[in-house]
Amino acid sequence: MSKVIVVTGTASGMGKATVDKFAAEGWNVVATVRKEADLTVHEGNPRVKTLLLDVDDEQAAPAFAQQALGQFGRVDALVNNAGYYQMGPIESTSLDQIHRQFQTNVFGLIAVTKAFLPHFRRQRSGVIVNISSLTAEQGYPYSAAYAASKAAVATFSEGLSMEMAEFGVVVRAIIPGQHATRIFTKIDVASGIDEEYQPGIESFFAATPLTGSLPHVTADVIYQAVVDPQTTRVRYYSGPDSTAIPEAKRILGPQQYWEEFRQAAVGRPSALFRTLVPVPGPEPLEREV
Repeated sequence: MSKVIVVTGTASGMGKATVDKFAAEGWNVVATVRKEADLTVHEGNPRVKTLLLDVDDEQAAPAFAQQALGQFGRVDALVNNAGYYQMGPIESTSLDQIHRQFQTNVFGLIAVTKAFLPHFRRQRSGVIVNISSLTAEQGYPYSAAYAASKAAVATFSEGLSMEMAEFGVVVRAIIPGQHATRIFTKIDVASGIDEEYQPGIESFFAATPLTGSLPHVTADVIYQAVVDPQTTRVRYYSGPDSTAIPEAKRILGPQQYWEEFRQAAVGRPSALFRTLVPVPGPEPLEREV
């Protein structure tokens, strides 16, 4: 019998690539999209059932979980991929924007996870994969709220992994580096930014590589995380910039790494940092800011 995975946020990017990867590996997939217009995105793949879900609607999660279970009669894994990216100086960012950032990336993710926990606990098996971000490892300027939300995802995953271990349920956090996905065309930029911030913003973006890894890079890591028999590992890194971070921190130590990163973020990386942390993949970013 084919195993079944639920993947949220699959209209494009890493979510769509993840659906394609698991279907190609013989899994049945329940894929979610937020807009009715995207319900046909996986059309033609008999292994995929596409359902509507707005992860911001916490009250919809329990009913969605039952609907997902009814598609193929079981669920073996859940990938919480749906996300939202807000950027800009915190001073200029409205509290509504920050609330939305956490609503999608944290509270919505937790609500969907909670909806599936009773099922996984009863069947004494299951894998939950939450998509965090490289920004969870070090806070980038002008993305502080986003980074905080993704750090919450990573530590939530670690805590939940210990809670669910006795029930045979495994929890992972994926830490992707910079990727060439449509998230960069969906940035919610802070408005009314004081002109005094402009030099810093320009310096940061001038220092930020305009390339990233393709979505299938992280889809492959997600697949590895789901099938990995090692049950206690939580963090999985994806992309050349992300996979280099643990080793760079080991070599430099946390404080020196932080100092090196601060310099790199404003366009002054040392030769050592450039060696330890390579530029992301070769694909151009889709970024409109």
